[in-house]
Amino acid sequence: MRLKDKIAIVTGGASGIGKAISDLFAAEGAAVVLADKNEDAIPEAVESIKQAGGRASGSAVDVTQRDQLAEFMDKVVAQYGRIDILINNAGVSRYRPFATTTSEDWDIVLDVDLKGVFFCTQAVAPHMVRQNYGRVVNISSALGTGAAPHKTAGSPGGSAAYASAKAGVIMLTKTLARELGPSGVTVNCIAPGSFLTPFSASTRTPEEVQEHLQHRKSTVVLGRLGTLQELAAPVLFFASDDSSYVTGHTLFVDGGRSDRM
Repeated sequence: MRLKDKIAIVTGGASGIGKAISDLFAAEGAAVVLADKNEDAIPEAVESIKQAGGRASGSAVDVTQRDQLAEFMDKVVAQYGRIDILINNAGVSRYRPFATTTSEDWDIVLDVDLKGVFFCTQAVAPHMVRQNYGRVVNISSALGTGAAPHKTAGSPGGSAAYASAKAGVIMLTKTLARELGPSGVTVNCIAPGSFLTPFSASTRTPEEVQEHLQHRKSTVVLGRLGTLQELAAPVLFFASDDSSYVTGHTLFVDGGRSDRM
């Protein structure tokens, strides 16, 4: 087991990508804390891990609330004695054409997708620095590396806010790797391509989802969408000691997005 007896926090851990990561980490021996704003989804997600023989607990957490995050990290340390791994996965999207993007659209995306990564890492860093060990993995996006057209391929609007936030996550990863590296903490990033998750349908009709997914298949060298397990596995690499000499790196897990190559 690559994470035997490690304590891991996964934000947005109760569904989609976060749940796949939580499941894999628990299977690899970690005690997983699912931190999610969707409080109703937490009990079922935790129970499914326990039913599979893993260790898990959950907590309702809003990654945009700095004071709440500091209290949450303190509680995890009080319960488990340490925090070894933080996966910054929580995210939202508001696809809007640039001309009609509102301040509210911009703020919610930047607050959750970028500021949330900063706040969560800032809250966990003192605990990791104190123990001279830590693994932080940030979830960015292929949209953080290149623009995509809007109102095409099942995308209802532009991605200015989302792409800006995810690009920021990549640069934040590099700067945090520099600051925390001397204290034994690695900070790396995953940039996913196209995966079918509840997130895919958050701003699309069922017809738009299918159009979007078919288009994305056509832009991928491997000719198919990825599975959540194929995304969780590279996250495990960064969270484990297999990557002990890797930091500040962004790994594209996108099946070879031809429009990004």
